[in-house]
Amino acid sequence: MHKIILAGESSLLIYFGNKIDASLPRNIANFANQLKKHFSESIINLTPSYTSLLVNYDLNKTNYHKFKTQVGELLEQFSFEQAEQISNMIHIPVYYGFEVALDLEKLLAEKELTIAEFIHIHTSQTYQVYAIGFSPVFAFLGQVDEKIQAPRLATPRIKIPAGSVGIADRQTAVYPIDSSGGWNIVGRTVLDLSLKNPKNLDKFKIGDEVKFYSISRDEFIRYGG
Repeated sequence: MHKIILAGESSLLIYFGNKIDASLPRNIANFANQLKKHFSESIINLTPSYTSLLVNYDLNKTNYHKFKTQVGELLEQFSFEQAEQISNMIHIPVYYGFEVALDLEKLLAEKELTIAEFIHIHTSQTYQVYAIGFSPVFAFLGQVDEKIQAPRLATPRIKIPAGSVGIADRQTAVYPIDSSGGWNIVGRTVLDLSLKNPKNLDKFKIGDEVKFYSISRDEFIRYGG
C-alpha cells in the first residue's frame, strides 16, 4: 500500500512499504525516474531510501495539493511488479587479510568459520544497493547471509581507513573515505571511491547490484593497497 505524506514546506514523502524488501529498491528507483520524466520542471531533488522516496519540489512551479494529486495519479498508473529492472553490476575487489580486516578474526571465532568459508559466503552473494548514506558513494548493500551477520560495534572507531569493507547486521558496505564508524571491518578494497574522482558521484544508484571478489595480499599491494 503506497502512502504520500507532507514532509516539509516543499517536500513529499512517498512510502512504498513498511519493511525492507528486495523488490523495493529497483521499484523505487524506477518510479523516481518516472517522476523526473513527467515533472522535471517541478522537482528539485529526489532521495530514495529503503522503503520510501523523498521528493523536494519547487513551490514557484507547483503547490502541495496539485503536486500530491499528480504524484498520486502517477502511482496509480505505475505497475511496480512489471517495472523495468534498470540496474548496473559493480564488481569490488577485496583483500580479506587480518592486517586490514580489523574484526574478521573475532567474527571467525564467534561464527566458528574458517577464513576461506567466510570469504566464500561474503563473495557468493549478489548484493543490492538499498540506500545511499552520508556520502554519495557510501552504499548500503543487502542482504548479508545470516551465517556472517554481526551487530554494530558497541563502541564505534574514531577512524576507519578508506576502502574498508564492513558488516552491520544484514548489511555490508565500503567506507569511501577515512571516517569514524561502528561497522565490523572484514576487508579492504583498492578501489578508489573518493569524490576526488567526479565519476564516483554516480557510482552507485538505488537498485544497482554489487559483487565482491577476493584478491591476494600480493594483488592488494600491487594495486596500491
